[in-house]
Amino acid sequence: MALDYSTSPSTNNSSTTAAPVTPASTSSSTSIPTQVNLPSSSAYCFISDKDVHCVPINSFNSFSDNFIALDNTSKQNDEADFTPDKLYLKNKNLLYSLNNPSLSDLELDSPTLSNATLHTGSPPLSLAIPTNNNLQNHHIHHSQNNQTLIPPSQTSSQTSSELNLPAIINNYSTHAIYLPRLIINLSENLNTEFKELKGLLIKIFPTWSPKDVINLKQLTGGITNMLLSCTNQDLNETVLIRVYGHGTNLIIDRHREFISHLILNSLGLAPPIFSRFKNGLVYGYLSGRSLEPNELSNENLFPLIAQNLGNWHKKLDYKLIENGVEKLRTFSMNLKLQLKSSNGGSGSGSGSGIGSLKNKKFKKKFISNVWELLEDWIDIVPINPDLISSFNDNLPHEVSQDNLKTIIQEEFSWLKENLSKSNSPVVSSHCDLLSGNVIIPQDFDLQKPLINLPSIEDNPIKFIDYEYMLPAPRAFDIANHFAEWQGFNCDRSAIPTPHKSNEILVKWVRGYLGDLNAPMNNVEELIDEIATFYGLPGFYWGIWAMIQSELSNIDFNYSNYGKLRLEEYWEWKGHYLKKQTSP
Repeated sequence: MALDYSTSPSTNNSSTTAAPVTPASTSSSTSIPTQVNLPSSSAYCFISDKDVHCVPINSFNSFSDNFIALDNTSKQNDEADFTPDKLYLKNKNLLYSLNNPSLSDLELDSPTLSNATLHTGSPPLSLAIPTNNNLQNHHIHHSQNNQTLIPPSQTSSQTSSELNLPAIINNYSTHAIYLPRLIINLSENLNTEFKELKGLLIKIFPTWSPKDVINLKQLTGGITNMLLSCTNQDLNETVLIRVYGHGTNLIIDRHREFISHLILNSLGLAPPIFSRFKNGLVYGYLSGRSLEPNELSNENLFPLIAQNLGNWHKKLDYKLIENGVEKLRTFSMNLKLQLKSSNGGSGSGSGSGIGSLKNKKFKKKFISNVWELLEDWIDIVPINPDLISSFNDNLPHEVSQDNLKTIIQEEFSWLKENLSKSNSPVVSSHCDLLSGNVIIPQDFDLQKPLINLPSIEDNPIKFIDYEYMLPAPRAFDIANHFAEWQGFNCDRSAIPTPHKSNEILVKWVRGYLGDLNAPMNNVEELIDEIATFYGLPGFYWGIWAMIQSELSNIDFNYSNYGKLRLEEYWEWKGHYLKKQTSP
């Protein structure tokens, strides 16, 4: 349960759906002048036939004018207030131990790039260019019917008439502007009535000009973490801006979050995402409201939640996200090398130019599944009295500051070994499906009996907030959702018992399977699979909370919360061991 984040963008808004928003890429049909040679860190990212593509913004002058300043402004570099050495955190030394995937989106953060070919022109990519110029109404699933593949070697030499950015972007329903060097300072924006943010919105949505028709409303958060509703009053268009909290990028892979959101939107499982900047996102508004923890167990609602999660797990291929994340890392890395090359090899660090960069030893700095994430968290979890006490109270041998890390790792190894025996299918998991991340229509009648499941297209449930998405066993994602039934006060009695005699769980599982009359043997098999993973959410969020106790500036007792969540794990382990030894 990620307490650093607001749970619903629509809690304080009406349920009226805002008019669709037209991003910059679709607002003009001007021809594209010749390509700019200076490398750009910003890009358009879009999805074609389930594949992610990135096009440098300054490859196309008619649109690069809006964003080129964001590449070159001295204010917007990596030495800003939101990078580790400037953050106000309780334990700064902890920062340099973190295996962080996105401290800098332009740093050397891909394990595959030590052998990458350096291009002095456009980054290496195969770009699908539609041959038909009238593409305003085409969508992603139509794109493969009228396109010509341009190899990387030709992309950098195309004439202005052959490369038309609106034609490229408008052919795909999912696309976003990637601005990895732009940092939004919330304190400054609050003091200037959001002048900078309004300017950014006009760059992304040119039709939103002038600034005085844009209304920004703070929904949640403070000066270090904020969710804003942004409305153009003339056009009746609304989007959301989320600015990340201090230090949150140290335990969340922002590359993965961005790509996950793009792919989810392309499948109709998430609202549009319009832009990613270094410390935040601009994305679509979903009408409705978030749930309260006690509503998760509503019998007229939870089968719909289960059906939607089952659809996620079946429809979303985690390998597509993995490929997209690696492509974005490769793209960013090549741009970094080009920027170094264009500066004559100048920059921080020893060595000179590209040669020293190519010879640099690369370290894997990203996480590819939930097990690797937990291993990473255990490596950097701070040692505190609550953590020591939790393990001391539940293990037969003495636990101290000296041996705590070793014991936690041993406990995790035992847990992973035993859970892996269940062979629960690995799926693209939400991993944070608490009540606040489940959205229902404002007028949803919780008292109306649910007789049958609707078609998945008519299911009114939506999921939001994709920061923690990772490949994980499906049973973990389901068990983690059930653990959220207890709410923030950790009332474990609210978590449904994972047993075939529990009618609530039987009905939930049938909803997940998409059939309220699913055979009982299929239901029992999945319940057993889920029950095996009932302890992992407590272990996962317990370790997470101990890290947050050092990183977060929020007034919340994360250490105590972590101890409570670990109790959840120890209770499960006791039942599990008893069951294993029963005749």
